[in-house]
Amino acid sequence: MLSVGPGKVSGVLVERGRRTDRSDMSAQPVEPLLPGQVHRVPRTIKGIADCLPREKRDQFLGEVMDARFGPELTNLLSGWHAEAMFSQVPDREERRARATEEMRAGRKISLEEIRAGRRFRSGNE
Repeated sequence: MLSVGPGKVSGVLVERGRRTDRSDMSAQPVEPLLPGQVHRVPRTIKGIADCLPREKRDQFLGEVMDARFGPELTNLLSGWHAEAMFSQVPDREERRARATEEMRAGRKISLEEIRAGRRFRSGNE
């Protein structure tokens, strides 16, 4: 049980007479993700970097180090935050490559195919 008020001293909590800094706690959800769900990516430089694959993380950190404070940095972080979210989607690169290949081959998607895909994803087959 956590004590409130006097038990909290500069970020250290007192739990049943014991001091603990809670450094062993994880922000990851306890519940497993459902298909199509992704972990929430914190909107911080560290949060974004932690969710990117190694090769993209290096590129991200390089761009952040060169960005000017203000709109340039804000826009950069917004774009990379989206990339960090998308990078968690399984087989994203394979699906992107397949879609690009189909597009270059001239394949067109009908409005009915789009509607059917939306109904399938929402569970309203």
